[in-house]
Amino acid sequence: MSSLLRPVRNRSMKPPAIAACIAGVVAIVALSCRSPAEPAAPASGAGARGEWANEPAGLVTLTDRVWTELAGGLWKRRESSADRIVQDATVTQAPAIALEYVYGAGFAGGRAPATHYYPLDHQHELFVGLQWKVSEPWQGHSSGVNKIQFAYTASADVAMVMYGQNGGPYDVRVLPQWPEHTGKWLTPNLKSAPIVPGGWHRLEWYLRYDSQYGAADGIIRWWVDGALAGDYAQVRFPADGGFIEYQLSPTWGGVGDVKTETDYYRFHRSYLSGR
Repeated sequence: MSSLLRPVRNRSMKPPAIAACIAGVVAIVALSCRSPAEPAAPASGAGARGEWANEPAGLVTLTDRVWTELAGGLWKRRESSADRIVQDATVTQAPAIALEYVYGAGFAGGRAPATHYYPLDHQHELFVGLQWKVSEPWQGHSSGVNKIQFAYTASADVAMVMYGQNGGPYDVRVLPQWPEHTGKWLTPNLKSAPIVPGGWHRLEWYLRYDSQYGAADGIIRWWVDGALAGDYAQVRFPADGGFIEYQLSPTWGGVGDVKTETDYYRFHRSYLSGR
C-alpha cells in the first residue's frame, strides 16, 4: 500500500477526524492522477449562465461573445465599411464597448449595413441571447420592418424583427419563412413593453423543431427584457437537418425607402446555445 493511503495513527484523533483526514488525502491523489488534457464539462441548463434566465435546461453553449472586436473564434464577417467597435458608456455590463452597424443618410432599404454569422451544425434546438440597442432617433422603414437577426436552415430562414411605423411604437415579432408555415407573422401574444430607441434591450429567443416532421409541435418563443412576449407551441418546421447558421444581419425593410438621417444598431453581447 502506498504510504499516502496508509491510515494515520494518531491516538489524539477521534474517528471522525481520522475519516476526514483519509478523505482529504484520497482526494489529493485522485486530482494528481487526472490527465491534464481532460477538459472541464461545459456548464449547461437554465440558471447556469445567469444573464439568460429563460434558457431551457440541457442546452450546450456554442458561443458567448462580447463584441470587443469585429471578428474572432468561429464568428465570420462580411466585408463592410459600415460596422465598427465603439465606446458606449450606457451598456449594462462591462466593458463599455459595442459592435455598431451604421445606416448612413442615403442608405437604401432592402439590405443590411453589415453581417456577422456563426455556424450551427444542424441544431434542432436553439437559444439566442442578445444585448441590443437602437439609436435615438430612429427612422423606421416605411414597410414597418426593421430586422434584427436570423436563424438559417438548409432551405429557409426565420427572422426576428422590430416592427412598427416610423416613430413607433415598435414591438418584436418573428417570421418563419419556410413553406410549412402559414406565412403569417408570429406577433406578441402576451404582454410586452414596446421597444424604446436609445436604451439597451435584452432579447431571448428559443426555437425547437417538431418532434417529427409534420407533427406541428415545434416551438418559437421570445422574451424582451425578461418578459415573455411571444409563445407559439404548434409551429411546423421544414423537413431538413436543422439550423445551420445564425446571422446578425439587420436588414432595413422591406424594399424601397431611403434613410434621411444616420442611425445605428448596437450589439454588446451575443450568446448561442443548442443541441
